[in-house]
Amino acid sequence: MGLKDLRIARGYTRTELSKLSGIRYQKIRDIEAGIIRPENITLKTAIKLAKALECDSEELMRPDKEATE
Repeated sequence: MGLKDLRIARGYTRTELSKLSGIRYQKIRDIEAGIIRPENITLKTAIKLAKALECDSEELMRPDKEATE
């Protein structure tokens, strides 16, 4: 599960995740869209997103289901 899959599984919109994590909506959108590759996000961003999604930061590096189909 990548960022988008984790976000959807937790029932969050991008706006909600942005508020919970403190990460800008645009950055979340860019990561999910592949504009920013997950392996290139900063450690600080990964930690904030992982904390908000209650997951390990390494889970954010995995591809989303739709990206592998």
